[in-house]
Amino acid sequence: MSRIRSSLALLVGCVWALGLAGTALAADMAMPVKAPPPPPPPPSWWSAFIEVVYENGQVNPQGQAVYKEGDVQIIAGANLALYKDKTGFINNVSVGGLVIFDFIANGSFGPADSVWAAINPAGDDADFYHILAADASVTFGQYWTLTDTFFHLSGANANGNFVANPATPAGTLCFNAVAGAPLGCEVLPAWYWNELKLSLNDGAITHWPISFNPYVTWYYELYPSGPAGVLTTGTSAACFSCNFQNSDFIIGMTPKVNIQPYIGLPITLTVPTWFTVGPTSFWGQTIGTGFSNSNIGVFSTGLTASLAMTWVPAQYGHWSLKAGVQYYDIVNKALQIDNTVTYGASFGLQQNIVTGFVGVGVGF
Repeated sequence: MSRIRSSLALLVGCVWALGLAGTALAADMAMPVKAPPPPPPPPSWWSAFIEVVYENGQVNPQGQAVYKEGDVQIIAGANLALYKDKTGFINNVSVGGLVIFDFIANGSFGPADSVWAAINPAGDDADFYHILAADASVTFGQYWTLTDTFFHLSGANANGNFVANPATPAGTLCFNAVAGAPLGCEVLPAWYWNELKLSLNDGAITHWPISFNPYVTWYYELYPSGPAGVLTTGTSAACFSCNFQNSDFIIGMTPKVNIQPYIGLPITLTVPTWFTVGPTSFWGQTIGTGFSNSNIGVFSTGLTASLAMTWVPAQYGHWSLKAGVQYYDIVNKALQIDNTVTYGASFGLQQNIVTGFVGVGVGF
């Protein structure tokens, strides 16, 4: 009997255990199954940025001094990738655009003997200009990028509209204080030019802490829509003395290093460096006694520090601050004469110009 009771107890225990297990299994089967998280969205093929920069003086990449006083620039651009392939010979094809709005920070363009100082910005809105650009680029061979950019510069008094010098009787010409040559008082024409740039991403090859990013740009001036403001004949966007429908080359590099591993702050240093070279005929037109005495236009180098504002949440964009200085060695005599038109004869034939800037920007 004892053995029978033990067997019955064991049987009852097994049935009880199986009942509990079945109940738990049924409960689990009744609970809804959680779906796996959705895959992350594919990376966007769109990118864009906007930045605001203040400069205490402006010199364009060709060495032409534009503003002696400070100016404010608002720069915005967008880019769309049309094709991507990391393994093929053609790695990326994209198109984009850029707009630059330029405001002078002071109504006087230069000293009293400067041609620009004789123009009344408040009267003819000469203190606002804009540049529009459209580009297409191809990255190939993993490391090379070829970019073609078309530029159009215009302004409130562009296209060769005559503006009388308020300091002289209506209809008379302004005069260049350097040589007393008659100069039209128009502000700027609407200029068009093209830049074809070939650049190398050497950092992707060497993986060194510093990359040099060399490039060469073929600058080709197309044509102005009217005579330039400081000449009685047509000129180019490159410089007052430069012949339009002519070209030169910009050869440079942009060394870049991230110093965060060394100081703990997300700061990137770049050293924009370039020089312009071309036939002497590119600087063939003259202002006063200006003449081209070299195949080199300008040499420039500088230092820019960019701080990534990583404390700003990413959903608000990728913000950064930048500041820097740029040095210009105005090699070509024609450019030195040009800059006396902008800065005034009291500025003299300066070969060395230094500008500084600060800015804030956001990318998406």
